[in-house]
Amino acid sequence: MKNASPAACELTTAIPLVRQSVAALLRIHGVKAEAGARKKGARAEPKFRAVIGGSAFCIVADRYLVTAWHVLNGGKPRNPDDLLYLLTVPDNGDQALCFPVRDVPLERRDLDVAVLEIGPCATTGGGLPALPVSFAPRPDGTRVVTVGYPSPTIARINLDASGSYRGGEMFLKSHANEGIVAAQYKMGGVSIYELNIGWHNGESGGPVAVVAERPAAFSLMQHYRNIQSPHGILPGPHRGCALSGIQAELLALGAEAVE
Repeated sequence: MKNASPAACELTTAIPLVRQSVAALLRIHGVKAEAGARKKGARAEPKFRAVIGGSAFCIVADRYLVTAWHVLNGGKPRNPDDLLYLLTVPDNGDQALCFPVRDVPLERRDLDVAVLEIGPCATTGGGLPALPVSFAPRPDGTRVVTVGYPSPTIARINLDASGSYRGGEMFLKSHANEGIVAAQYKMGGVSIYELNIGWHNGESGGPVAVVAERPAAFSLMQHYRNIQSPHGILPGPHRGCALSGIQAELLALGAEAVE
C-alpha cells in the first residue's frame, strides 16, 4: 500500500483473516400461544421469535466456535428447546452462509464462555475457517483487533412448521475495531483484560485477537465494567476473560494454539 503506515498495513492484513472466522448467532425460540386462543379450544399454530444477539469465532474449521455464554439466552440458562444457527457473510458480500448448531459441548457460566458445535453448511461448498488461539499473557499496550456482527433488524424470516430457519432478510455485516489492552487484573482467579474498544449489541462473543501477520484470539468480547458518574451508573471499560481459563478444553477439541 503506497504511503500507508506499517500499522495500517498490519490491520489490512489482520482484519480480513479474523473476519473470515467470525459468525453471527441466530436464536429461534418458541412463543406460547395467547391465553385467549387456548380458551377458545382452537389449536394454535406454533409461533417463534428470532433474534441475532451475539457473535462467535471458529477455532476448529467447520466444527467448533467459541462465544460468550450470556448470548445463548440473554444471560439466563440456555433453553434446550431453542434452535441455534451461525450465520456468516464472507467479505461482507451479498451471500450469507448458514450452519446449524447441533451441540454445545462446553458451557462455563462462571467465565461467560461457551463452545458451539456446528453441522454442515446449508450451502454446498460453504465452509468456516479456524482462527488460531493463544494462551500467552498479553501485556498492556498490546495492539488488538475485534470483529463481530452488530445485531441487525430482521425484516423478514422464513421458518418451517418446526421453527427451523429457511432464510430471511436482514442487513447482516461484520464490524471490525482496533485498539490496545488497556488494563488487566485477576477476578476470582480469572485473568481479565480491559480494552479501549467499544462494541455494539450483537458483537459480544466475537474474538479479541493480537494484531499480527497471523492474528490469534486470546480473549473475547463479553462485558463492560460499570463506573460511577455525575449522571449515575454508566458503562465503562469493555473487557473479556483470557482464553487460558479454558485452555485444556480448547486443546482437547483440536484448537490450534500459537504464541
